[in-house]
This record gives sequence, structure tokens and C-alpha cells, in this order.
Amino acid sequence: MIHERHRADVTLDAAFALHRLEEADQRFIHELVYGALRRFYSLEADISRFLKDKPADWLRMALIIGAYQLRHMRVPAHAAVDETVEAAKDTPFSFASGMVNAVLRNVDRSPPPKKLKPHQRAELPKWLYARWRESFGPDVVQDFCRQGQSPPPLTLALLNDEREEWMRRASAQGIAAKEGLLSQKALLLPKGGGVTRLHGFEAGEFVVMDQAAQAVVGLISGVRGHIADLCAAPGGKTSVLARENPYARIYAIELSPARLPRLLQNLSRTRAAQVSVLLADSARLPLACDSLDAVLLDAPCSASGVLRRHPDAKFLHGEQGIARHAVLQKALLAEALRALKPGGTLVYAVCSIHGEENEQVVGDVPGWRTGALPDALKPFQVADGMARLLPTAEHDGFFVAHLRKR
Repeated sequence: MIHERHRADVTLDAAFALHRLEEADQRFIHELVYGALRRFYSLEADISRFLKDKPADWLRMALIIGAYQLRHMRVPAHAAVDETVEAAKDTPFSFASGMVNAVLRNVDRSPPPKKLKPHQRAELPKWLYARWRESFGPDVVQDFCRQGQSPPPLTLALLNDEREEWMRRASAQGIAAKEGLLSQKALLLPKGGGVTRLHGFEAGEFVVMDQAAQAVVGLISGVRGHIADLCAAPGGKTSVLARENPYARIYAIELSPARLPRLLQNLSRTRAAQVSVLLADSARLPLACDSLDAVLLDAPCSASGVLRRHPDAKFLHGEQGIARHAVLQKALLAEALRALKPGGTLVYAVCSIHGEENEQVVGDVPGWRTGALPDALKPFQVADGMARLLPTAEHDGFFVAHLRKR
């Protein structure tokens, strides 16, 4: 998966559909894959002690998944070892099943390695750790990376003003929901559990969205004209925009045909009737100059702020990818400004904490002045109208710029 740069969620969804696995099996495999990705570098150091030579990529991943079960799951040791050995027998590396057995039994008999390099302790690629250490300092990096080694809470954005009532109903169902501090519509739920089983899902009462992202979308509210949500799939932000701007005409722009079904499904579930979905390139909008009153640009990025939620991102986006993303982000931002009316609101956001994808992108595109930040985002301000949130236990890492077209 990671060696071929395939996204974990896409790969798992395809595998689940192909093999028609039960929900419990899906949850177990999801935990195996995402847990191994989160803990990859410490687990790699763990198994390497018992290897003479570097194994092939697929074999290394089998060992890491086996080690993850031994170190971080309540799977009996004999079951973790035996199942990993059997799985290895079904690959081109079946000849190495004996070695898999020997390495994992050594892992089980030995304590975890005490001495880890800083990037291994942070569970980061060496280049990424070095970059963040220079930008934020080693203590800060270790702190937010420590938070990233466990699954994030499930965060909902309520599409009504009944947060206390929703929490009361959730409590009656044995769910300990917690209010988010960055958005008045945010609810944090314990890890795990099926979203579709929650009260109000079918009625479209909420969408799944981190509270940092909710604070970003909240910068556009009360608009009565035309709004564009660029790179709109899967549609959570569009649904919030529709509720916050009930008298606006909203265009959800999406480039990927493969992502359209989920976008349409979410908009239908949340009854966002005033949204028109356009299959188009946000770098070449099919909209006239000065035709929009507001634009939300949640641009493609390296996803460096959401490694806890998407741990495969640290393998999918290398150091050179940051510069490539910045080129695209500047093109998208310039195009958004072209279609925006003078004085209109533009919210540029990325789930990345790299300065090259944050304030440097905004600074390289002319034609704007800054708008105000809400009180919830002011503690994170890095420049006028711009805020960068480092990841914590309760929210993702995010950058936002609130702009007005000159």
C-alpha cells in the first residue's frame, strides 16, 4: 500500500467491497492497518533488531503488522504470530514464513527497544521530523506527535442549534459526547463506533468534520448571493455552508468523477437543496469574473496536519511534494480571486502545517486584504487574518486565511 503510494482508505474500501467482510472484521483490519501506519517507525526499529538484512517491502509490512498486534493490541501472542505467518504463506514470500515466525516470537519475548531516534519516537520520516523540529522546536513536535499515535475522537458538526439536546440524547444512549471549543456546533465523541448508527444520521442532522475545519467554514455565514466551495468532495463543508447561508446559491465544484457519488449522497442526506454540483477543475472555473460573493477553498495539500487521522499521508507525500502542492494552491487561489467580487470573502484553508503551503502561498498571490478572525482562532494567529493550528488531542492541524478581494 504505502510503497505503491495507494491511499489507505481507498485500498481498504475496495478490499472490503471485494471480500464482503463483516463489520467486526472490517473494524479489526482497519485498526491493524491504521495502527501500524501510526506506529510504523518505532515498530520498524523493533523488528530490525532481529533481522540480518533489510526485508522486501511486503515482508517488512507483514512483520510490522504482526508486531503492532503484539505491542498495541489485545490479541493473544500466539494468535498474532500464527495469523501473520499464515498470511505470509499466501504471498510471493511464502518461503519466508519461517523467518516471520522467528522474528515475531523474538519480538514477543523481548521488551520494546528503549533507545529510539527522535524521528522514530515521533513516528515521522526523518526529513519531516527535521523540518518540523526547525519550525516548531523538538519539544512541541514530540508533544503533538505523541497525540498522533492514537486514533482521533469522532467529531461531528451539528447542522442545527440543538447541541445540548443532542448531547442529552447521546447520554441516554450511553455516549459521552463533549462540546468542542473551536465551534459552537462541534461535538466530540469517544473513538470508534459506527457513524450511521448515531441518532439523526439519516435525518441529516450532522456531518463528520473536525472542529478546526468547522471553525474555518464558519467564516462564511449570512451570505445572500453566490458562494463556491472549491474541491468540495466529500461534501461536509458544503453541507455546513448550506445551513449557515440558507439564502445563498452555492456551487460545489469537484474535479474527480469518482468522488461525486459521495458528495451527492451527503448533500442529499443533509437536504442541501440550494447547492448545484459542478464537475470542473477549480483551477479553471466555469464562472465569470467578479461573479461570486464568497469562496471556500479547502485546497489539496500534503495533509501534514491530519497524520493522526490519515497516517498514510506521511508516506504518500514526500518532501518534494510540498513544493508541488504549493504551485497548485497558488493557481487555485488566484483563480478563486478572479471569480470573486471586489470586497467578497475568500477563505483559503489547508490541513497542512507547512509554512510553504500556508502563509507563503497566500503571500505569493496578490489582490487581497485580510479579514478578521473569530475569537476561537485568534490564539493561533500567525499573521493578520491568518491562523495555524498545530494538531492536538481534540483537533487536527489546520491553516486558514480570511481574505477580502481588493
